[in-house]
Amino acid sequence: MADEEIEVVEIRDEFYRDSFGKVLLIILSMIIALGLLIGISLYLYLNQPPPKTFMVEKEWRVQPAVPLSQPYLTTPDLLQWVSDVLPKSFMFDFMNYNDQLKDITSYFTAEGWKVFQNQLNIYANYNKVQSYKIFVSAVPAGAPFLFNQGLVSETGIYGWWVQMPLTINYAGYSGTNSQTLTLQVLVVRVSTLNNLTGVAISNVLVVKSAGSQLGSNG
Repeated sequence: MADEEIEVVEIRDEFYRDSFGKVLLIILSMIIALGLLIGISLYLYLNQPPPKTFMVEKEWRVQPAVPLSQPYLTTPDLLQWVSDVLPKSFMFDFMNYNDQLKDITSYFTAEGWKVFQNQLNIYANYNKVQSYKIFVSAVPAGAPFLFNQGLVSETGIYGWWVQMPLTINYAGYSGTNSQTLTLQVLVVRVSTLNNLTGVAISNVLVVKSAGSQLGSNG
């Protein structure tokens, strides 16, 4: 009887040892698999290729890259772009001026941005907008028209000179006033890798102005 009890205990201990060993093996296998999964995920995350940007047509067919010495946009599309962009470039308010400024940087080349900021200091000056609590808005005063196009001699990049009248309105606690500017902008081709439109403003000239400037009494 005692021998039978000893034998039962030994069988039970052996069963527990075998079961524990199997459970331990399963746990170790899961830990190794989890480690491999984490390692592979980190590798794929850290070594993923950069996204590639490319233009597609309306039917989602990939368009071939167009050299910067070629127009890329049709004349109607270019003029529509200018008529959309110029009013947006003169829309500010004293609460969101800096954010609104950031939103329009993509419309300009680096050099064009410097030139535009000089014009902005005259017609939508930050300090005056803040001091007078002004809302600045702009609307086209006429249709844009193309008066020159071709390769820019200094760069060899294709460009367009476009003229457009723009009425800038100022509204603040001291009243409202407006002025109409005749703008001439040089739009040039840029890479479509970071700018899907493929064009940006490189120069801004004010050839004529009429009305009250910012901060003056209407």
